[in-house]
Amino acid sequence: MPESIKRDEAIRLKNGRIYTLDAAKLGPDEYEVMLFNPRTGDEVDSATVSTEADAILQFERLRAKYHHPAKAAPAEVVLKGRYKKLAEDLKEALAYGLERKGDDDGGTSNFDAPSLHLPGWERKKVEAAAKAAGLGCFIWNLWGSKSYVFPIQEGVGQGYTRTKATEAMQEFLKNRGYDGMTYCQAD
Repeated sequence: MPESIKRDEAIRLKNGRIYTLDAAKLGPDEYEVMLFNPRTGDEVDSATVSTEADAILQFERLRAKYHHPAKAAPAEVVLKGRYKKLAEDLKEALAYGLERKGDDDGGTSNFDAPSLHLPGWERKKVEAAAKAAGLGCFIWNLWGSKSYVFPIQEGVGQGYTRTKATEAMQEFLKNRGYDGMTYCQAD
């Protein structure tokens, strides 16, 4: 009966699929190292050697040849300059809007949100600023002009309270010098 001496069940091939690499003792002076699909048993590569030390060397050789580690998560965006100011302004605008949302949540369910026209701004940094402020972010293309929309994630209802909070936020941001308008969408 084969006895595994070293095993890695997370070998990521170039195509992203996960395979198993195993070094096993088959019998006296007989070792096999195999890279295979654990679901189908299909073999990608293998080597047969006579010592455990050689089996370990072949194991490392096959790992080096076939394993492609998953890409690291993108580094978090550091906000500086106008992006840091945008994050701060959005956070203050959210607080201002939530204070003015009222209690009446009647009316049409909607996805109203403030939007800003920010030509030349980097999308990833604007999205990071929105996230830092506790808001969502998506791009709205209106008549060939791109605007960033900042949906309120929590703290408002689905009708008048969302609309009132959005309008207050838009007013706040306008007073801070931003060019924008209210994104309105009924459910």
